[in-house]
Amino acid sequence: MKAGVRLLKKVIWLLSAIIFIVVLLLGVIYLRLDKVNMDFAKKAEVYFQYRDTDAINQLSDKEMESVKTIFNGKKLYKDNLSCGFSEAVSIKFDDEQTFCIARDTCPIVYWKEKNRYVRLTEDEKVQLYNLLEPYGFIFPCV
Repeated sequence: MKAGVRLLKKVIWLLSAIIFIVVLLLGVIYLRLDKVNMDFAKKAEVYFQYRDTDAINQLSDKEMESVKTIFNGKKLYKDNLSCGFSEAVSIKFDDEQTFCIARDTCPIVYWKEKNRYVRLTEDEKVQLYNLLEPYGFIFPCV
């Protein structure tokens, strides 16, 4: 009888350990999938079309690294915001990933291809605006 109880305890302990490991791995996967990872980006162009300005410019490597640093690791989320997003005010990475900047000064960026939003801090928003200003960007631009 004691051998059966010991075996049952070992099975319960083993199953508990397996469940814990599976939950831990799923949590890590979930946290990694819901964050911006800019490792893919090799080049970046900025698009600004507003009033009399119609500009497309390539960012320097240093500027692109600054933008990647701002976006990297940010949590992605779904929402239905009314900040005003458009490809006319955006950064496009490798001609295929479009980050639309809120036109009304909200500290939000919309990743078009993923249909997800990224929230910036006010400091990060100011850094981004300062980086884009030489290319004719002005905010708000609604």
